[in-house]
Amino acid sequence: MKRHLGYSDSCFRLGYRAARVLPRRLCQGIGGALGLAGYFGNLESRAALRQNLKCVTGVNGATLDQICRDNFRNFGRMLADYFYCTGTTAEGIRALLDEWRGIENLRAALALGRGVILVTAHLGNWELGGTLLALDGWPINIVTLEEPTGGLTQTRDEYRRRLGIRTIAVGENTFAFVEMIGALRRNEIVCMLVDRPYGDTGIPVEFFGRETCFSTAPALLWQHTEATVIPAFVIRNRQGRYQAFAEPALSLESLPDRRKALSQNTQRVASAFESIIRPHPEQWFNYVPIWKNETSDSPRPRGV
Repeated sequence: MKRHLGYSDSCFRLGYRAARVLPRRLCQGIGGALGLAGYFGNLESRAALRQNLKCVTGVNGATLDQICRDNFRNFGRMLADYFYCTGTTAEGIRALLDEWRGIENLRAALALGRGVILVTAHLGNWELGGTLLALDGWPINIVTLEEPTGGLTQTRDEYRRRLGIRTIAVGENTFAFVEMIGALRRNEIVCMLVDRPYGDTGIPVEFFGRETCFSTAPALLWQHTEATVIPAFVIRNRQGRYQAFAEPALSLESLPDRRKALSQNTQRVASAFESIIRPHPEQWFNYVPIWKNETSDSPRPRGV
């Protein structure tokens, strides 16, 4: 499956340069236009997105097409803001945020001393969330897959390091899970995208009435550390700025059957995501099939 058109060394180099000389408003316009070009130019990604958002929204036809076009535009705008943040000041980054709700949930979780597993989705502007927390002195570790090229991986890692963010790359790094546990035992925050599983770490869950796989990483980390698991998201609003919010901690369960507990707790993460993604399909940026065996327009019955 091809990556989105914006994910290449040349696009990122151009984006960094443009964000340093052009006003944000113009960069947003360019980003939206390039996103729309991606909608028309990347048929494979468009088809995957269309099927994903059909499952989320239950709509079809011209209405679904419009949501998909808005989604590609918003992805371009999100990338434009990523570039903007790399070239502006801390005050410029903070000015993008209209509201931070639920910060007390993070404070209460860290007060317990076992660290925080902050789970999010490919929704809104997830990178901005970690940036804002790091700027305010929160101890942030971001779990990420390797980028499509080594150049992109190095560039994004360098940007995070300047903010005091530590990157934990999964994949070839066999000690990644140990690094996550270490960060939690230091009472730090480990941020991870979990609406697509890393490698073979997925487990079946029901998501929008259909079966798919979600990453087991949060539930598995919780089993080893009992760190607090908090869903958090950064959503673009109608004014072109952002609202960030951290939800109350999820209540996870310990069972004698650890595999069963892993399944149930992963389901709780997936269920928590549904209520956040459903009102914002135009900002859920998943350009690969989430329901890979989906052949029907109707949800599967529960338990099937």
